Amino acid sequence: MLTLAREPRPGLDLLKDAIAAFGAKGRERARPDDLDARDPAFIARVLPLLGLLYDDYFRCETEFEADLPDGPFLAVSNHNAMTGMPDMYCHMTAFWRRYGPSRPAYGLMHDLPFNVPKAGPWLNACGAIAASPENARRALARGAAVLVFPGGDLDACKPTSEQYTIRFGRRRGFVRLAIREGVPIVPIVSVGAHQSLYIATDGRRLAEWLRLPQLARSNVAPLGLALPWGLIVGVPIPHVPLPVKIHTRMLRPVHLGLPREAASDPDEVERAFARIVARMQAGLDELRAAGRHGLFPRGCQRTTAVDGQTTEG
Repeated sequence: MLTLAREPRPGLDLLKDAIAAFGAKGRERARPDDLDARDPAFIARVLPLLGLLYDDYFRCETEFEADLPDGPFLAVSNHNAMTGMPDMYCHMTAFWRRYGPSRPAYGLMHDLPFNVPKAGPWLNACGAIAASPENARRALARGAAVLVFPGGDLDACKPTSEQYTIRFGRRRGFVRLAIREGVPIVPIVSVGAHQSLYIATDGRRLAEWLRLPQLARSNVAPLGLALPWGLIVGVPIPHVPLPVKIHTRMLRPVHLGLPREAASDPDEVERAFARIVARMQAGLDELRAAGRHGLFPRGCQRTTAVDGQTTEG
């Protein structure tokens, strides 16, 4: 098991340059379907600031059961903490630290953030593209890593009492995509971010009553508490996360070994789906048992630095 090492705190000049990079990029327009909108130079400039949040605010601990595949692959992760997901940024920062901003990598994202002033271009430059099978196929064809959160809002907005469960619902598209494109799946599990707020209920019945799935592509209308809003009622808007410790594990790649035509076989797809979810739930259970996450983590793993990464000590 490899764990990324903490990096030295960046100097003030690097942090100022990161802020300037955000300012300049925010004046551009978002291009949700343009793979060339990804900007490795921008990522390199903002990485010191993201790294500071990664190390000192979220105290991220990212483990690799094995090195990630060299070619294209589909990274499949659970989701936490509504629409202000700090775990997503930790995944990105960990990937860039280990493999560098120049390695092509994209993340499938709901179309709404692309319309948020400044945030859309920032995310776009970091590799976010509109969530669609076609965009995913085009990114994989370029040899890129593609990150997807199949559970979407159902997983991100699940009640705090269910934070240690994988909620993918009926979404099987990622399995069909991996089979058709012949790429491995890298499951990712993460805990801690869901404790950055409190969600009493995801409000799925209310969302259906309000016709939110049709009107806003939202299946939830959560009720809970979060900074700076206080009470959250029905609108999963981004929040300011508490300084929770986030513990992530990138599991061994899963090679489904199925022919392309298996993507049209519901039974084969369901078996592959169950295999991935079972592996992720087991990984999530292990992180929960370790207890190194959340507002009050039980302790830190002892590690020794080796070439920019750490090994268990």
